[in-house]
Amino acid sequence: MKNLIIIISALFFLGNLHGQGLIGDIMNVETVNIELTEENEKLKAEYDETLEKETADLDDDLAKYDEDYTEDVSKLIEDFSKSLEDGEEKIVMNEKKRVVSRVKSLTMSLKKNKKDAVQRFLNTMQIANRDLPDFMRSEAGKTVKETASEKLKTFDEEYVGNLDAVRGFEKKEHLIINTNQSASTN
Repeated sequence: MKNLIIIISALFFLGNLHGQGLIGDIMNVETVNIELTEENEKLKAEYDETLEKETADLDDDLAKYDEDYTEDVSKLIEDFSKSLEDGEEKIVMNEKKRVVSRVKSLTMSLKKNKKDAVQRFLNTMQIANRDLPDFMRSEAGKTVKETASEKLKTFDEEYVGNLDAVRGFEKKEHLIINTNQSASTN
């Protein structure tokens, strides 16, 4: 009888090992769907508000940088145009070199300032992202990174376009001295 109980117990034990193992029932945990709680909705709303504000601030900063850059370049071109009126070739050449050098410097500064503004935006949003629950962070971070990537790509294209414009200015002959001693501007 003792042997019969041992054999039945062994068969029962071995039967359970093949099916689900010893902890099969324990490891069978039901899936839980998380609903946004009022607190999570509040955190998401605060984050969205911060995102909207910071995006608007970033756009304002970028517009200000563009405006300052355009204003500075316009002033340099006005000064150059005044030097053309004198018609002295050496003065015009020196002024042109100064304008080209200064505009290249302004162009590099513009790109750096814009990239710095985007980095400040990323830093601020990263801090705001920390307040979100874990399951919301990755999507929020992805949105911010996409926005920043688009801006940075635009900056690079704009930078190349500005340098092309400077090269075009540099190659153009702005002072033509006619044989009858009159100067004209092109």
